[in-house]
Amino acid sequence: MKKIYILPGYQETTRRRPYQKLRKFAQTKGYEVVFKNIDWKQNLTEQIFEIEKDSIIFGFSLGAILARLVAQDYSCQHLILGSMTVLKDFKQGENREALIDLLGVKFVDDVKNYLKPRHKARKQTIIYGAKEGEKADILVKNTEHEITDNYIKEILKLL
Repeated sequence: MKKIYILPGYQETTRRRPYQKLRKFAQTKGYEVVFKNIDWKQNLTEQIFEIEKDSIIFGFSLGAILARLVAQDYSCQHLILGSMTVLKDFKQGENREALIDLLGVKFVDDVKNYLKPRHKARKQTIIYGAKEGEKADILVKNTEHEITDNYIKEILKLL
């Protein structure tokens, strides 16, 4: 059976309605859904987990950062990064300071020090809400930094 891992955004859990809705639709397409909730008090590198080579991994926002870190260590079929916190923000600039204010320097430096230029996913798709002002493979119309029904539709097109 095909498998998709779903990682929620900062301070979210997969119990939230958008993740439950995504799970339901993915299951109707024949996917086994594995939810991976994140302990936001722990460094992300301590939460990297093994995935199967033919699986898909979807992460949203800071959950996309963990998905990216997982794909650095383990091969997968498809890495879907939803509204991912911008990688360069972990390294420099005023957004780094905002991340430190939110998450703490230890958390931010953990990600910065672990990031590699490449990952092992066979395919990568970057999605952002069109109102987020980021470049992406897919821009979700009329959407900010949230998983809307339109966002879920775009993810499902990739499955």
